[in-house]
Amino acid sequence: MIKIKLFSSAFLAFVSIGLFAAPTPENPDRLGSQIYVTFDKPQNVSLKEGVRFNPNCPDPDVKLDVYYPNSRAKVSGPVPCILLIHGGGWSMGNEKKFAMMAATFASRGYVVACCTYRLLPKYKVEDCAEDAWTALKWLRENASKFGGDPSKIGVMGGSAGGHLAALLASACDSKICKKVFADGTDPRIQAAVPMAPVTDLSVSEIRRFRLFGMGPDANDRARELSPLYWVGKNTAPMRILHSEGDRTVPLSHSALMKDACDKSGVHCELITYPSNTHAFWNVSHDDAYRRKSWEDGLAFFDKILKGVKDD
Repeated sequence: MIKIKLFSSAFLAFVSIGLFAAPTPENPDRLGSQIYVTFDKPQNVSLKEGVRFNPNCPDPDVKLDVYYPNSRAKVSGPVPCILLIHGGGWSMGNEKKFAMMAATFASRGYVVACCTYRLLPKYKVEDCAEDAWTALKWLRENASKFGGDPSKIGVMGGSAGGHLAALLASACDSKICKKVFADGTDPRIQAAVPMAPVTDLSVSEIRRFRLFGMGPDANDRARELSPLYWVGKNTAPMRILHSEGDRTVPLSHSALMKDACDKSGVHCELITYPSNTHAFWNVSHDDAYRRKSWEDGLAFFDKILKGVKDD
């Protein structure tokens, strides 16, 4: 765990009533490459940790944490919900990666679930997607226990998590979604903020080989799991965030997603940052676009889920 001092006045305003820390996972890849921080959580936020949202999952590290407004929060009635999904190339990371972001969002009047998922190479991309859908289903079924409104759910994620966020926003007719929601629970979300998302898993032969191998069904699997090919009239409104000089996931992935949404009449905004950083949301505690991306995401959720008018 990396312990970092925080200089933002917003963070310094958080009064200590408990400290978030990194877990000790069974899989060392769970620790990932993005930064960990210790921080004092807000007085108006409570936390439920380590929820096995799918008790039948073969990976015991697949869990989520719930951050939610408590009795000190100035909220009335059920509040909207947000599902946060970490990145890491589908092969590293855990539910603590977005801990500070989640606590910040909860302090602003949201029930926030931070989830993780099964990791490559032991598992498949299909398993990552299934776990993301399952976390969404859990949140919809349990939101009211934390003061959340299950009819107002947004999803936000970065890189591989951005891919999964965009998939949840667009692929309600996919095989995996139908499998997870076979009981008739509504899988549709109301808003999504994918950050540097991979929207087409078939466009890069190297990525396709790494994720799906050389089998005859590799390209079909890649397209099935690509948000770009699922965009349609039922796709949730999106605000996509991306660095202009991203060399890990080129900006073209987000540009193509916006074009597809525009052609389908789906509300989609694309905000670009004059940066070369891929994981601007969590790669460095002093990155200029770290907090900005959080605020851009929150502003979109406020607009779509809370009906707050743009300035």
